Amino acid sequence: MTPVLSRLRAALPSEDEGRLIERSRAGDPGAFAELVAAHQGRVRAYIGGSIRRPDVVDDLAQEVFLSAFRSLDAYKGDAPFGVWLLGIARFKTLMHLRDEVRRFARESGSVDSVLGPLRARMIESDEADLARRELEILALQRCLETLPDDGAQLIGERYFKARSVGEIARDHGKREGALRMTLLRLRQALRDCVEQRLTKEGHA
Repeated sequence: MTPVLSRLRAALPSEDEGRLIERSRAGDPGAFAELVAAHQGRVRAYIGGSIRRPDVVDDLAQEVFLSAFRSLDAYKGDAPFGVWLLGIARFKTLMHLRDEVRRFARESGSVDSVLGPLRARMIESDEADLARRELEILALQRCLETLPDDGAQLIGERYFKARSVGEIARDHGKREGALRMTLLRLRQALRDCVEQRLTKEGHA
């Protein structure tokens, strides 16, 4: 399994997850590390939906899990643990975007001074859709596992590491036009797979 697929593996079964949560509350760092490994893919995917810089996504994801560890006693199990984590990710992402808006507002002519508020509004409006986002991200993780290793690598480099098409094409010895077509086909395959999974499970 490639590193990309390892990072995007599916969540643990709920009964195992419950035991890990209780052990984490008791101060077991190894148990919490397992929870991080199980959920970091979806947390990063959620943050990456609004923020394209991999270094910022890394920092915010770390903040999410640090905050979750410190507030585990506040998790009552009213929602799936993954949805609770996405709620923390939503808050951290929104705070970052608001900080960006204030900074960009001081830079005249900045395109991001327009995009920043829009991104923030989108994050604010999706609170009621976190459960749906959780299902979509989980479906995407499952669908990524069905891709050939080279396809998963291309998707990971382009969309999770935010590398340019030109950089990837040079590294893989491909023409940019051909690589763009390959990425287009891979995205379409993933969209079809996600839609089929959500329809099959009754979430469409």
